[in-house]
Amino acid sequence: MEIKTEKIFKKIKLRTITIKDYDDVTKLQLKCFPGMKPWSVEQFKNIINTFAKGQQCITYEKKIIASSGSLIIDFSKYSETSSWSELTDTN
Repeated sequence: MEIKTEKIFKKIKLRTITIKDYDDVTKLQLKCFPGMKPWSVEQFKNIINTFAKGQQCITYEKKIIASSGSLIIDFSKYSETSSWSELTDTN
């Protein structure tokens, strides 16, 4: 049986995570990192709002199958000794 990879690839998408994805991302976190506490809704919203460009997911047939969270920071605006609060603007 030959697998048509072209058909599969057409169903795979990369997109930015949104607030609506909270439940699906949480389920994925629990499955991938058992024993690790997932983000709260508040934390998830803050990450999405503060670092939107760094929050990506892969979908297959519109279902999230992978996610990645990155904190993209413009270090020209901060010193090397900036605190987490300064970088995330949570003073």
